[in-house]
Amino acid sequence: MAVNSKKIQVDALVQGMYVSKLDRPWIETSYPIEGFYLQHSEDIKKISQTCRFVYIDVDLTKLHIDINQLDTSVSSDTSSLSIHPISLKQGNTPVQQEDSLKTEKTVLKHELKPKKSLYIERVPFEKEFKTANKLYETISQTATDVLSKVESGNYFDIKKVNLTAATMVDSIIRNPDAFLWLSRLKEKDTHSHNRSIRASIWAIAFGRYLSLPKKELTELSIAVLLANIGKARLPRELLAKSDELGGAELSVYQKHVGISVKLLKLMGMFSENTIATIASHCERYNGSGYPRKLSQDNIIFTAQIAGLVYYYEKITNQRNSRDSLDATRAMEHLYKLRNIEFQKELIEEFIQSIGIYPAGSLIELNSKEIAVIVEQNEHHRLLPKVMILRDNEKKPVKLFKIIDLATFERQDGACPKIINSIPLGSYDINSSEIINSIQKADKNWVMKKLFS
Repeated sequence: MAVNSKKIQVDALVQGMYVSKLDRPWIETSYPIEGFYLQHSEDIKKISQTCRFVYIDVDLTKLHIDINQLDTSVSSDTSSLSIHPISLKQGNTPVQQEDSLKTEKTVLKHELKPKKSLYIERVPFEKEFKTANKLYETISQTATDVLSKVESGNYFDIKKVNLTAATMVDSIIRNPDAFLWLSRLKEKDTHSHNRSIRASIWAIAFGRYLSLPKKELTELSIAVLLANIGKARLPRELLAKSDELGGAELSVYQKHVGISVKLLKLMGMFSENTIATIASHCERYNGSGYPRKLSQDNIIFTAQIAGLVYYYEKITNQRNSRDSLDATRAMEHLYKLRNIEFQKELIEEFIQSIGIYPAGSLIELNSKEIAVIVEQNEHHRLLPKVMILRDNEKKPVKLFKIIDLATFERQDGACPKIINSIPLGSYDINSSEIINSIQKADKNWVMKKLFS
């Protein structure tokens, strides 16, 4: 979630300030990704050796001075987080365009992370989880119906798709962790609608973090949900080996983008931005994508988001589960693709938005207990709320409890911390067990609140 921040030169830093962002990626430094307080003069000296300027969280800063009066002028700012004006006119591309992909769209300069978030109010996780769990089944059925209709050559119910997208957006606006949690734990199917649903969830959550207006979030959700419907018209044997295609087969496979766009244009009722997003979601920053070899600023902003979340979904959910990357390794992999597959600033903000340990991740604590991430802490990204599943001997716990790592302290005075990310399936922990456990823990949690 975006915070109320102010850019400050390192020379103007004083003790008591809370640093929420650096002028370089967190992953390049030893600083915690969730931010930190400047407690001593040595802290200021250390950060001045690394950065020219930083962003201060105005709300968390413990000062009795007006931050607005401090020197915030920084020359030659090379880390501007913006997308420049672009156009998808035919003359921009080095290859001939298919009729179904021809579109004109100009997107005004877009600030990746505004100073203040549009979405501040959050419904508690335990409440939104119940709603999201029921909604997921409805969304899954809608996506199944869409693919079935397209495969048989029929039109699908547009109103139902719009309602589905709006419902997802509303839930994720209220609390993104509930749907993100489900997206990681529901049935892992790489060949069906489930991939589109999970990618759409990531897209909405990221768009929420970037403070996209609700209308744009809904259009983005629809675009990601429907981006790959054209694959339903391709030969099944081609889809079965899509990662190994080359030559003529690859050319045929890549036509799925044009097929998707053509189908949606024929049906009508989809916004120009939705169509443009789908038309370019397989393009890549360095021009290596398809179908038109667009690069850099020629790729519409929402298409860049769609492409990134689909890529993240793919590397964390491979056909062979042994090839899938856990969240931490996936972040490291994405970081290496800056300004290659995707724009540098977009990757950095995506990493910042979902954290190194997203909701639904299995982790090991320094107590040797195994837990699942339940909910993120806005200002303590490495200290989320977790549910203990295995004790320090790796045996199933008898009582399910949710603890906040940012505030929890054991009887011996030790503070639990995450030391490792582990894949789903470790210690015989599967998605069904986790979902059942969270439902039981939720009841205990609510009862404890009622009687405390």
